[in-house]
Amino acid sequence: METYIALLRGINVSGQKIIKMELLRGIFEAMGFDAVRTYIQSGNVIFRTKKTREQALLKKIESTLEAELGYRVDVLLRTPAALQAIVQSHPYGSIAAEEDRKLYVVFVHSVPDQRLQQAFLTLETPGESFVFAGREIYISIKKDHPKPVFTNMLLEKKLKSVATTRNWATVNKLLLLSTEV
Repeated sequence: METYIALLRGINVSGQKIIKMELLRGIFEAMGFDAVRTYIQSGNVIFRTKKTREQALLKKIESTLEAELGYRVDVLLRTPAALQAIVQSHPYGSIAAEEDRKLYVVFVHSVPDQRLQQAFLTLETPGESFVFAGREIYISIKKDHPKPVFTNMLLEKKLKSVATTRNWATVNKLLLLSTEV
């Protein structure tokens, strides 16, 4: 059995695509997954299943969610090992503990094209920075920064990819919960 973390994009945001976590757990359990847990309302599901190709698992989850909910929900998958590597490879080092910054990790389906990455990096400002690392983008924003450029929608548009963002505390909590399953 393999543990996976499903990161659902765009649910329970600004009153859109509202999904109760109890319902979401039930849908995942009905798909035959074991040890299903959710974490907070932003669409984080930890579950166990037989090791499966990521694309096949994504197709099963997304099509089932659409059939059950009546609308498309994009899903990104990671394993606990992948989350561990993300946490250990944090490019901002000691600032992860600083109180004057907000730290985020953006998850994308595939490594963005190098030209698109370079174009996105031109959007950096003195108060926010971006670091690409495979299928993740690390973001650091100073808390007193007046109006950050970064939004998930802007990133998706510029990188031409589905993406979902989690704050640093959530990434760490998901890692902890996924290793307890």
